[in-house]
Amino acid sequence: MDVHGFKNFQEVGQSVLKFLHARYGFDLWMITRVEDKDWIVLQSEDYAYDVRPGHVFCWEDSFCSHMVKGKAPRIAPRSDEIPLYANAPIAQQVPIKAYIGQPLYHEDGSIFGTLCAVDPQPKPKSLLDEAPLIEQMAALLSYILQAELRTSAQLRQLERLQVEALTDHLTSLVNRRG
Repeated sequence: MDVHGFKNFQEVGQSVLKFLHARYGFDLWMITRVEDKDWIVLQSEDYAYDVRPGHVFCWEDSFCSHMVKGKAPRIAPRSDEIPLYANAPIAQQVPIKAYIGQPLYHEDGSIFGTLCAVDPQPKPKSLLDEAPLIEQMAALLSYILQAELRTSAQLRQLERLQVEALTDHLTSLVNRRG
C-alpha cells in the first residue's frame, strides 16, 4: 500500500478498499454515503457484483442499515445465519453469504455512510478476530473524511469573506479595494 502522496479522501479510500480486498478476499468492498432513504456507493472494489460508484440502493433494504442500528452484527462470516440479514431485501436480489460493515461518521457523530463488504461465499468464523483492524480502518476513514469536509467548509467561508471584504456595504458594489 502506497502511503505517500495521498491527496484526498478519494485516494485514501480506494487504497483502503484494495488493501482490505487483498487481505480478506471479499468480492465487493464499498465506501457508501447515506442520504435520507438512499444508500449511495462512493467507491467500490468489485469483483463479482457489478457495483460502481454512483449506484444508489435503498438504505432500509441493506445489511448496513441493520448494522448501524445495532440490530445485527458488524461482521457476519455466515450472514444467512443472521435472520435480519437472511431476510433483508438486498439478500433476495443478490447472493450474499458473508458480510462486514462499519459505520462512517460525521464530526457531530451522525452517520455519514459505511465501509462494507459482501461475498457470495461464507467465510471462516475466524473473520470475527479481525474486528479490531476493520474498526480501526473505518475510524481512520471517518477522521480523514471529517478533516476533508471541515477544510472544504473553511475554504467556502474564506471565499465568502473575501467577497465581503471587496464589497461596499451601502451600495453592494465593488469597493475601492475591489
